[in-house]
Amino acid sequence: MVSERFVPVAENCSPLQRAQQDAKGEYFRYIAEQGHYAGRTLPSASRQGLYAFRADGTLLASVNTREARPLLGMLERALDRWEENPRTIAEAPDTYDPDPRFRSRYPEGGLVLLTTTRDLPRAADTRPDDLRRHAFNHDYAWFTREEAASLVPTDPRIGGVMPVPLPIVRRIARFHLLDSTRGETPAWRAEDVEVADLTVEVTGLDGEVVELRLEGRIRNHAHGTWAIRGFQPPESDQDRGFDAWLLGFLAYDRATSAFTRFDTLAVGTRWGGTEYNGRYDDLAPAPLGVMFELAGSLPRDRTPPHANLADYFGE
Repeated sequence: MVSERFVPVAENCSPLQRAQQDAKGEYFRYIAEQGHYAGRTLPSASRQGLYAFRADGTLLASVNTREARPLLGMLERALDRWEENPRTIAEAPDTYDPDPRFRSRYPEGGLVLLTTTRDLPRAADTRPDDLRRHAFNHDYAWFTREEAASLVPTDPRIGGVMPVPLPIVRRIARFHLLDSTRGETPAWRAEDVEVADLTVEVTGLDGEVVELRLEGRIRNHAHGTWAIRGFQPPESDQDRGFDAWLLGFLAYDRATSAFTRFDTLAVGTRWGGTEYNGRYDDLAPAPLGVMFELAGSLPRDRTPPHANLADYFGE
C-alpha cells in the first residue's frame, strides 16, 4: 500500500521539529502540528511518527507506532480522506536556501559503512519468545577520504603492523559500539572509553590492492544517574558498558583511493540500559554483535549517522 498509493519519504525529525530554520523545517512543523503530538511539550516535545499528508501540507492522518496494524489503520484513514478531494494541487518551489547548520556532511569519495547491531545467542536464554529476541538495528559510519587513506600504511609491506589512527578509533568506539538493538541510545563520552586498541596488519599485496587485517579491543563503560525507561525519572547507581573484540578483513585499492572490502565484526558483552534503548528488563550482561560492511549506492545509503555530526567529526 505504501509503495503503490503513497509517495514515501523518510526524514530525521530531530532537527526539523525545532531547530531547522528553513523551508523544509517550516513545512515539517506545519504538518506535525496538525498531528498526534500537536502542541505537546511533556513528557517530550518530540514529533516522531508517521504522517500522511497532501502536498500542500494538509494532514490526512498520523500515528506513532512500530506495529503494522495501527499503521495500516492510519493509512486507510488517510486514503479515505484523500478520496474526499483527490485533486488538490500545490506548487512547490524548485529550491530553497537550507539552514547552513544542517548542511549535508556526506563524505563524497570517502568511506561509508553500513552497521548492523543485534543480540547474539545466549547459553541459557530465558527471555520470552517475542520479537525482541530477533531485533536488530542499522546505522551508517562516515569517514572522509583522507581518514580512509590513513588506515593504510604509506609503504605497505606484508607483515607490517600499525595502530589504527585515533580519529577512526574514537569514532568507532564512541558512536558505533552502542547497544541500539531495540532503540536509540546516547553516544559514549570520551571518558567512557576505557580501552581502545586497534591495529591493522598488511596481509597481502595484489598490484595496487592492499589487503589488511584489523583487530583489537574496545571497552566502553559508564556509571552514574540516568533513566533506564522512557519518560521515567533518572535512577542512581546505573552502570552500562560494552566490552568488545574486533576482527576485520579489508582491501584498499590505491589506484582509486577506495576500499573494496571492509568486513569487520565487533563481538562482546554488553550490560545496562538507557532511557530509550528498551533494556529496562534486560540489564544483565549478555552477548552483542556489531557488523561493519561497505554501504551501497542507493539513496538510503546516504542516511547520516545517528550521532550529532558536529561532535561526530570532533569539531
